[in-house]
Amino acid sequence: MKMKKKLASVLTVIMLACSLPWQAQAAAPIVSNKPHKAPVATPPAVSEVQPAKAVPEPVAVKSSDTAAKPAAEVKAPKQAKPEKKAKKAAAKKSKKTKEKQSKVQVQQSNWRLKVAQQKLQVLGFSDERPSGRMTEATSTALKSFQKQHKLKADGELNDATYQKLTWEAFAKEGIPKVKGKEIVSRAAKYKGVPYVFGGTTTKGFDCSGYVQYVFKDCKAKLPRLADEQALQGIFVTQKQLRPGDLVFFTTYAAGASHVGIYAGDGQFWSASSSKGVMLSSLKDDYWKQRYYGARRVLITNGEVYK
Repeated sequence: MKMKKKLASVLTVIMLACSLPWQAQAAAPIVSNKPHKAPVATPPAVSEVQPAKAVPEPVAVKSSDTAAKPAAEVKAPKQAKPEKKAKKAAAKKSKKTKEKQSKVQVQQSNWRLKVAQQKLQVLGFSDERPSGRMTEATSTALKSFQKQHKLKADGELNDATYQKLTWEAFAKEGIPKVKGKEIVSRAAKYKGVPYVFGGTTTKGFDCSGYVQYVFKDCKAKLPRLADEQALQGIFVTQKQLRPGDLVFFTTYAAGASHVGIYAGDGQFWSASSSKGVMLSSLKDDYWKQRYYGARRVLITNGEVYK
């Protein structure tokens, strides 16, 4: 028994003696000839409940976008090219011109219709007051006139109807029985009479006073002033002129401000402010540039055909 106890004690001492160097070695730092490595940091533990979100890689920025833009950037309007501007301006001008021409055509059409309504009254086809507007009464009157003169009876105011209408009214209102040659012969008698503004006698004439006086000599009546005389009779072109027709010019005032008596062969009699009563030519530059129009006031000079 004593031997067993001693043997157990020896074994215990041996075991204790063997364990001491290892404890000392664990406590002492390890020394090595190799370079020492820096300790590696251990990443923090990531929760399994909320996985970490991936951080997006930075987007490459273009050099033109690096400058900061204003919060409310206003884009400047694009500059139109000169050619486009010119085309737009031309189109706008053309549109205005067309509108103006259309307006003038309507006004002329209304004026012509009003004249036709007046002629229908003169001829006894209508008692409607001239208005320049096409009405049922005007259309009915035109149809009656067209049937009587063997025209297309559609109640519309076409060129053929207007021309016939103005002539028939003129044949009723114009100067009858006086011939053109007679008028021209009387006009020549006063050659050389001086010009007097407002003059109406052989002591001195102005242009319209002279014309009125010549027609009065032939027992034909005309208004006193040139612009009033220009409203008489029917319109004729230069090619349609016959002796005794009236020719008008624009001189000191707009419109018909000078009047003469056509003598034939492109010549006319008038009281000029420079030489008094004289024979002039329509081909002279002065009169050619100022020619206004012509009117037929003598029924004997005949109907005008286009």
